[in-house]
Amino acid sequence: MLKKGASLVGLGQKYGIKHRKKFTQVHAILKTKRKCPDCGSFRFGRHAVGIWRCKKCGFKVAGTAYDVSI
Repeated sequence: MLKKGASLVGLGQKYGIKHRKKFTQVHAILKTKRKCPDCGSFRFGRHAVGIWRCKKCGFKVAGTAYDVSI
């Protein structure tokens, strides 16, 4: 059984527990707060698939689809 408060928005029972757990892991990684390496603000997030951008200073960097490693 999944934890209370786990993110399963848009997924019903028809997809199965394995796919719903994987979706929850990816969604949690994607939505974590990240610190901008340039200015230090926490307004750093995914702009598009593989492109990460700071909304404060405009710093852009390429990374993977769901996470960035700087």
